[in-house]
Amino acid sequence: MIVPIGTIMAYAGDSSGESRGYLHEQGWLFCDGEQYSVEEYEHLFYIIGTYYGTAESAGNFVVPDLRGRFVRGVDHGTGRDPDAEDRTASALGGSVGDHVGSAQDAQSGWEWGGRIHGGGPYPAALPTDSNGKPGECRPVNIYVNWIIKAKDVS
Repeated sequence: MIVPIGTIMAYAGDSSGESRGYLHEQGWLFCDGEQYSVEEYEHLFYIIGTYYGTAESAGNFVVPDLRGRFVRGVDHGTGRDPDAEDRTASALGGSVGDHVGSAQDAQSGWEWGGRIHGGGPYPAALPTDSNGKPGECRPVNIYVNWIIKAKDVS
């Protein structure tokens, strides 16, 4: 199967030691915000550019940092993400608004019956942890590592 450069996939393995080296040999990098040489990964840079931020060193670029994040499809003006235009850069110099690489801050409320719950006049509606502290609204989840296809190898 041919996997296009720039494809991001969930990876069930560890992100250190032999796993990292094995994936690197196959042309994959971890989505951990690291900097890489534009010269070494020119095709990946051509595809993602600075969508996920700018590198600190000239001649380098950064891969997405997806650690601890959910991924979401770009809205492309469909209106399914009512906050699409308010999205911010995921890292310094990255994309904003309704574009690849932008990020949304945590949300703690939800809409039901046309009213926003979990904030404002509804503080009791916020979920709480076992100590009664405000919690987060997110689905049950499981950890994976995100990887990005960086180059084709023989």
